[in-house]
Amino acid sequence: MKSSKIWFLIAFLTVIIAFDISDLYTDVTLHAEVDHLYVEAFMILVTALVIIYLIIQVVSQRTAVTSLEKELQESKQLLQEQKTQMQEARKEYSEVIRKQFDEWNLTGSEIDTAYLLLKGLSFNEIAEVRGIKEKSVRQQASQIYQKANLPGRHAFAAWFFEDFMG
Repeated sequence: MKSSKIWFLIAFLTVIIAFDISDLYTDVTLHAEVDHLYVEAFMILVTALVIIYLIIQVVSQRTAVTSLEKELQESKQLLQEQKTQMQEARKEYSEVIRKQFDEWNLTGSEIDTAYLLLKGLSFNEIAEVRGIKEKSVRQQASQIYQKANLPGRHAFAAWFFEDFMG
């Protein structure tokens, strides 16, 4: 039940209690039967307890919502911090890769192919992305492996990921 509905119900029950108390007062002044007075007093008590219960529920729900909102905000902040850290790490790692490519004296075309090899694309996919023939990609890959003094594609990829493992 939404909070506004609960507050409406609480207001409604409070009005009922006010009328019941007024009725009880009238019955007492008119010397009504004791059994009747007990029933009315019991109804007032039950209604008051329901109001108290509803108020406790509303307060409890608001506290829970506030706590969840705070937790959500903290999670968003943490996520943003992690995202920033990942961007920084990616930038630093890209710089390390770029420096290594420069050390190996890779050409611009070889660098483009090397990045796509590291991303795990097949020779055919690299050819499609770069708009060249698959044979050209194979030749560039061979030149890359030769310049890097590595036996093949897996050793090439492992060369860059080894730092993360060790």
